Amino acid sequence: MREINLKEDLEKIYPLIKQLRNNLSLEDFLEKFQLAKKTQHYKFFAYEDKGAFKAACGVMPFNVLYHNHCLYICDFVVDETLRGKGIGQAFFKKIQIWAKNQGYEELELSSSFFRTQAHEFYIQKMGFEKSGFVFKKNIKL
Repeated sequence: MREINLKEDLEKIYPLIKQLRNNLSLEDFLEKFQLAKKTQHYKFFAYEDKGAFKAACGVMPFNVLYHNHCLYICDFVVDETLRGKGIGQAFFKKIQIWAKNQGYEELELSSSFFRTQAHEFYIQKMGFEKSGFVFKKNIKL
């Protein structure tokens, strides 16, 4: 696991991110990455093997009244051709160890309704529990 910051690495990892965020252009990805890093202390990690990115995870502190030192998992993706082979579980455990070493006490993430395989992974393999719904509303005029 290594932290990703360089533009050339971000450009190489973009096809993997596109598997999770299929409406995100490369330009939007690079711009949103920089903004999140600057304003929300966003960090982006990757699992790399033999020069190829196999998994990626974006995280940021989640400082709200209902959590204690929480790290929010913003983005987590394993290459679709490698899912079910233990890469995600091993990578997620490294993220969890990193979070604990940074002083975080909790992890939180949200996942779209249609990602049922991801839900099974988070609950059965990673020990998460469902704790509520996420609601959103577009207020663009």
